[in-house]
Amino acid sequence: MKAHKVCILAALMIMLVACSSKLDSELHTVEPKTYTGTIPEKINAYYDDNKSKACGVLVGVFDSDTIIHKGYYGFENETTDTRVSESTVMDWGSSTKLLVWVSVMQLYEQGKLDLRADIKTYLPDGFLTNLRYDKPLTMIDLMNHRAGFQDYYRDLMIPADEQFLSLHDALLVEQPAQVFEPDTLTGYSNWGAALAGYIVERVADMSFCDYVHKHIFEPLDMNDAAIAPDLMDNPVVRTRRDKLMCYDSGPIGTAFYIIQLYPAGSCVSTLDDYIKFARCFVKEQFPLFKKQETFTEMISASSFFGDTDIPKNAHGFWAIPVGTNTLGHGGNTQGCSANLVFDADKKIGCVVMTNRRYETTFNNDMLELIFGEVNWNASISSDMPNGLVRSARTILEGRYKILRESYISSNMLNEVFWIYNENNGIKKIEAPYGDYYFVSFGQVIVSYVLFYGWVLAIVFSLITLVKEGFF
Repeated sequence: MKAHKVCILAALMIMLVACSSKLDSELHTVEPKTYTGTIPEKINAYYDDNKSKACGVLVGVFDSDTIIHKGYYGFENETTDTRVSESTVMDWGSSTKLLVWVSVMQLYEQGKLDLRADIKTYLPDGFLTNLRYDKPLTMIDLMNHRAGFQDYYRDLMIPADEQFLSLHDALLVEQPAQVFEPDTLTGYSNWGAALAGYIVERVADMSFCDYVHKHIFEPLDMNDAAIAPDLMDNPVVRTRRDKLMCYDSGPIGTAFYIIQLYPAGSCVSTLDDYIKFARCFVKEQFPLFKKQETFTEMISASSFFGDTDIPKNAHGFWAIPVGTNTLGHGGNTQGCSANLVFDADKKIGCVVMTNRRYETTFNNDMLELIFGEVNWNASISSDMPNGLVRSARTILEGRYKILRESYISSNMLNEVFWIYNENNGIKKIEAPYGDYYFVSFGQVIVSYVLFYGWVLAIVFSLITLVKEGFF
C-alpha cells in the first residue's frame, strides 16, 4: 500500500512538473505589448497595465527645452488614502552618487583635483589602512568601481535614534579589504563612493553636505532636497518623508534609518528637484560647469566592456542597457527605488521614483518606451567556458564573509548582455554594473566545507549547552 501511494505521488509530481514546464514555455512565447502614441500616452497606458506592481510612482521625462511629461501615479500612503503629489518626497538611493561625481568634476575643472593621481595625495597621512597592492589607487578607479574593495556592510545604515558619525569617522569604522588589484575587476562599492565624497570634503574644505548645497542645490534652485544623514539640512523634506509609506518596509516615519556613508545614497527630494538636477545632463550648456569640455569629458567612457569599444562606465555614470548611448544611475534604499537616465546625444532624459524597494517594472522595464531597446554593437562571446562564477561585488575576508558564500553557473548569465574576457590572469564575464570571475571547483568545495563546518559547530555547541542545562 505504501508503494502504491508513493507511485501515485510520483505521478502527480511528474504531471505538475510537466504542466509547469508547459505553462513556463507558454509564458515565454507571449509577445510583449507594444505601446504607441506620444510619450505621455505610452507611459499612462503602461501604468494602467502595471499599476498593481507599484503603489506610488513619480515619472519625469524631459529634453533640453521642455518637460515632456510629469506623472504622479498612485499613493504616497494608501492607508491614509494620500495620493502622490508635487509635495511628495522620495529617496534617490544610489543615484545620489551622481552628486559625488559632478562635485569631483567641478573640482577637477578648477585644477584642484587630479583624476589620475594617487588619492592618498588628498587624504590624511595613514588614513587608508586597507590597501594591499602597490599600484596607486586613483579617483578614476573609484568612479569606475574598480578600486578592488570587497563589499561593505558595517554600519551602512543605523537606527535614527543613534548618533551618526562624521563622514571621516564613518569611513574609519571598518575599512573594507582591498581584495583585487585596482583596475582589474568592476565591483560596485558604496564605501568607495563615500570615500570620493570625503575627498571632495578635503579638497573643498567644507562638509560634503555643505558643498552639495552651495555648488549644486542652490545654483539649480533645488529647495526641496536634502542629503545629510538625518535629512535635517532641510527639515521640511524630513517632515514630508516621515509621512511616506514604503510598501515593503512600512511607514518610514516609524522605521527611519540613517545612511552614515551618506554621499553613497542619502539624497531625498521631490520629483521637481530630481528633474532639475537630471535636466542638467541634456541641456546645450551644462549649468554646473564653467566649460562644456568638462561635461564632454565626464560623459566620455572611462571603462569599457572587455576589448570592445562599448562603454561600461563614464566617470561614475553607468552605461544603461536601453537605447544607444544612454547613461545614468539607479538606486534602492530600504523603502524606495529611483532611477536617473539620459541620452546626451539625443538630449532626452527621464527620472523615476517609487516607494517600493528593488522596484523594476517602472524604474527599468518602462525605460524602453522612452529610449528604445538596447543597440550595443557587439555580439555575445560564443567561446565562454562553462564553470562557476562569483560576483566581484563580494566579501572574501572578515566577519561578513558568511553573507556572500554564493556562486552561480556561467550559463545563468546567458539572458543578459555580457563580454567574456581574460585580463591579468583573471577569467571573467563583464556584465552591466559589475563583473563575475571564474572560480575553481576546488575553491568552492573548500569554501563550503569551511562554511557548513562553522554552521555545524555552532549547532552542535548549542545542542550541547541545552543538554547541559545552560538554557
